[in-house]
Amino acid sequence: MKKERSFLLFLILVSVTLNLLNIPTSELFSDDKEIFKYAGLVIYKVGVPYRDFFDHKPPLIYFLNAFNWYFNAWIPWLLDTFLVLFSTLLFYWLCRKSKLAWPWLLPFIYNLLIRYSLVSYGNGMTREYTAVFLLMFFCVMQGNAKYKYYLMGLLTGLSFWMQQDSVITLIPFLFYSFYSTEESLPVSLREKILGMIAGLVTISIPLILYFLSHKSLSYLWEDAFLFNLHAPGTHSGIIEKIKNCKHALHEVEFEMPFYTALVLGIASLFMKNRKPVLLRMGILTLILSFSAELLSGRMKPGNSFVYYLLPLAATIPILVYIVFTETQASFLQDKRAQLIFSVMLGTTLLLGTLRYASGFRFSGNNDDRYPETPGMDYLKTQSLSDDQLFVFDDSNFTYLYNYFGILSPTRWIYQYFWSWSADWDADNKIFHSILRDLQVHKTRFILDCSESRNSFKNRPAYEEWKKFLETHYTMVAKDNSGRKLWRIQ
Repeated sequence: MKKERSFLLFLILVSVTLNLLNIPTSELFSDDKEIFKYAGLVIYKVGVPYRDFFDHKPPLIYFLNAFNWYFNAWIPWLLDTFLVLFSTLLFYWLCRKSKLAWPWLLPFIYNLLIRYSLVSYGNGMTREYTAVFLLMFFCVMQGNAKYKYYLMGLLTGLSFWMQQDSVITLIPFLFYSFYSTEESLPVSLREKILGMIAGLVTISIPLILYFLSHKSLSYLWEDAFLFNLHAPGTHSGIIEKIKNCKHALHEVEFEMPFYTALVLGIASLFMKNRKPVLLRMGILTLILSFSAELLSGRMKPGNSFVYYLLPLAATIPILVYIVFTETQASFLQDKRAQLIFSVMLGTTLLLGTLRYASGFRFSGNNDDRYPETPGMDYLKTQSLSDDQLFVFDDSNFTYLYNYFGILSPTRWIYQYFWSWSADWDADNKIFHSILRDLQVHKTRFILDCSESRNSFKNRPAYEEWKKFLETHYTMVAKDNSGRKLWRIQ
């Protein structure tokens, strides 16, 4: 009992300590997180997602970010910390229940993976949450809780409304749970399906009713779902996407844990196994961890989409757990062998985490974590209100809306789509709506980053944009990269 309490205390300390590296005053900057926080600001100001700003994520992350404004940034941090800690303890319980030789090692590796600074970008990423939900789903699936299938449906709903493609990663275990006959008390397929539907409905109905009551269900459908089926930009072939995944694994130092888990899983296919179907589903789930890249092809070498790899934080330890517990090969059941494989999984992660932690500091000034803004000192002297500042062509500066606590004059809070495809908004309908919104609201300041990025593919629209600025605005500041702050004439 003393040993078990020591392991439990160790995992609690590890999970909480790793999350302390992402406290609100020192977390890593991410434009996605700034967009989510802006979405929370819109909700706080009684706006509606999709209707009052465009984004193509499901809405659950927006409502979580509203806590930043109703309370403060520490509330989402505490929620995030609790979810990771709870999933860690649930996984530890499962490892102990299965009598693993080292029941604390895989939960420890899970924490290193989900908090790895090269991948996670700190708290509040959608795929961080869905990785947590996936691990919890697996633990519930392996247990005998009274409302097991209701809980699994609940976790499926949370995953779906947090990040659409996360359900693809979940599918193998969903099918396995439907046809598994391992329960101590037999459950019919009908009962399983009804239980899952009940859990899914518990999450889905309140969200649907919210958008229905605000007459915005069509916005939700078009932006969060239809848009993702036909997202702008060129899509690379499957071979190129696989190369991108391989390069990203190397770039974020996930190679050793991924390949160790994959080799263990494939090797176990050729050995005697108590649950061969579960093993196959574990391997398939590991492969489907790359579903975001396989669907979108955004994870090019050197760009910022490496957080697509966050599902591996759950699928790697899950697969290794299945290998250790179900493969009846003596060397895989050996205590020393499991320790060696676990060390192979975690060494690079531990060293990388220590490297990041060595440079950690409690920042007393949040400003130094954000991109430098031309004319920021000037903007601080102004009394800014909603609709009086617009950022063009760089979503990194969405943080300005959050910094000043103001809303954008247009729902199009970022414009990367014009950089992805020359065919996006071919009739310039959206582009002209932005110009109209700026004129209707008499927007006082525009931060124009288009010259710095130089990637606006619709050249006629870009020339019209420059003429609009020169006609209606006066430049008040410019930095070395070509970003300009304009003031209305």
